[in-house]
Amino acid sequence: MPGQQPSLTQLEERLSAIDTELDRLARFTLSRGAGSIGWSSKAWNSPEHTEWAEIRLSGTPLIDEIVLVPILWDYADKGPQASSFPEAFQVIAGTPDHPEGEVLARFSPEDGLLPRIAPLVIKIPPTEASWVRVHATQLSTSDIVNRYVFGLSEIMVFSGGRNVAQNQPVRASSMPQSWGGDAISAKALTDGATPFLMNSSRGRKSRTYLARFPPDMPFWLIIDLEEPFPVDEIRFLSASDVRQHIPLPKLVEYGIPRHLVLEGANQADFSDARLLLDHRHSSIYDAGPILESRVPETLCRYIRLSVPDPYQIPGRTDGRCFVNFSELEIISNGRNVAQGKPVLFGQRRGMMHQFRESITDGSNNFGELLPVRDWMEQLARRHDLERERPLLMAELNTRYARQKRNLFIMYWAAGILAAATVLTFLIDRILRMRHVARLKQRFAADLHDELGANLHSIGLISDVAQEAESGEQWKILSRRIRDLTERTGIAVRHCTNLLEADHLYIGLTTDMQRAAERITTNLKHDFVIEGESYLKQLPPRPRIDLFLFYKESLVNICRHSGATRISTRLTGGKKETVLTVSDNGKGLHGQIPASLKRRARLLRARLTVESPESGGTIITLRLRNRPALLRSRPNKDPHEKEN
Repeated sequence: MPGQQPSLTQLEERLSAIDTELDRLARFTLSRGAGSIGWSSKAWNSPEHTEWAEIRLSGTPLIDEIVLVPILWDYADKGPQASSFPEAFQVIAGTPDHPEGEVLARFSPEDGLLPRIAPLVIKIPPTEASWVRVHATQLSTSDIVNRYVFGLSEIMVFSGGRNVAQNQPVRASSMPQSWGGDAISAKALTDGATPFLMNSSRGRKSRTYLARFPPDMPFWLIIDLEEPFPVDEIRFLSASDVRQHIPLPKLVEYGIPRHLVLEGANQADFSDARLLLDHRHSSIYDAGPILESRVPETLCRYIRLSVPDPYQIPGRTDGRCFVNFSELEIISNGRNVAQGKPVLFGQRRGMMHQFRESITDGSNNFGELLPVRDWMEQLARRHDLERERPLLMAELNTRYARQKRNLFIMYWAAGILAAATVLTFLIDRILRMRHVARLKQRFAADLHDELGANLHSIGLISDVAQEAESGEQWKILSRRIRDLTERTGIAVRHCTNLLEADHLYIGLTTDMQRAAERITTNLKHDFVIEGESYLKQLPPRPRIDLFLFYKESLVNICRHSGATRISTRLTGGKKETVLTVSDNGKGLHGQIPASLKRRARLLRARLTVESPESGGTIITLRLRNRPALLRSRPNKDPHEKEN
């Protein structure tokens, strides 16, 4: 989706693609030693000045690409950078029919061309042009004069694979007034010399060819193209900048001929020889890493290189001569037709040739040689990728840091989750153990209170039955014993959960009254109930526990107190339910039966036992009505029966 941020995987794939492409591209290898710099304009105190350089082409070729090579300045703190490359400029081309020209490209500071060391490649639609002008409207600073200047090392204009600006005349708006000398001139814009050495970083590397011979011995070599080709360009790659020693043991122009002549012929004896190139240089500014020259198109099979004036080391007494270069390329329609072709050398006594196969092997010290257009495009592409890569790495590092932070948080969360899981397991185990303990406690309490009370009641009724005065009375008592036996059986079957015992409990007040009748058979008993509507709202479990507490209280009174009278008062209220059981027995004197304590604990109720001075015991149980216990329900309990 437009505007959507790329994912981490996409960024990593892009970084991998950049690194893979960078491995295949030509590298920035800068020329060393002295040589031609390029052209520079007059210096100004402000950037808002117009300066231009114009190249006059031969005819009106169809051009499709323009390359601007910057002048480089080696900064002590940040290395080589473009100097005096314009901040804003236009590229204009015209023909005799359109002398005003057409703007082919326009750039401003917003395009972010600087900083750079790479050439700027400007692709344009195929356009007929007889002249090309680079028109600067906003200059940049030159560290040489510390003022605003427009300068370029080279302007290349391509028509297909051919640089049609090569060695063409140049006009410029101005020239520097106080520095540079022969190193700064308008003609340097089309001499083919750039600040770079050709380093394709791929293919087989080769050593440079070297010949040594006496001063009175002529030097020549012949390349057999094996068939005639229309030759239109010569490229001579020097070896002056590819010495391996640091520092250099010889001068930078070592081995470069001061005068060389190239001839072409179709006859092996050169009886039909035609001059292709006659090159002389009187200073180091006339030579560079690549001597590239257009020649009149000539059909020829044989190429002869002669050196009338070879290089001699200054101050050397023996006067020995040297010829040293990397490659001699014979170009026909943009292709090096000399590559891999045999070379014949002038063999004389005292002449030595080293690495002679290097002359036509298509390689230099760095690897495979490239067409100039491909070379410039690869350097420009490397510049773009090397600018993109740090931004991509910064974004990746930000994502990685965020991912690391999230991973750290996830580790902590996992640790906390693991701890919480263990804690939950332990708490659950403790709760289960407590639940089991409570179940055991409740089982024991229910078994004791329900069955103990029933058995006590059966015993009392049996005693009364023995003294029955009539058969009818005995039948009634035996029926009551039978009912208690069935009730005890039901309680035994459901003693782990008395809530499941159907028909065992009818209603709290009814069950309490009936229990009092069974347990206190021969005792006087007063039973008072208040707030019965609140009592009916109690949930089943607290009602059963309250009932069992009451039964155990009656059993303890009947067994141990020796009382003749019992009084029960059950009061239901909004906040609490209060059960008071009193008797006129001998009293407990602060000794609370364990069974009552256990039942009160199950109820979470407050239990008090008093022994007044008048005698007897008062047992009081206060059950707080929590919101979870006191719930709205109909005033009439469907299980409650009328007394």
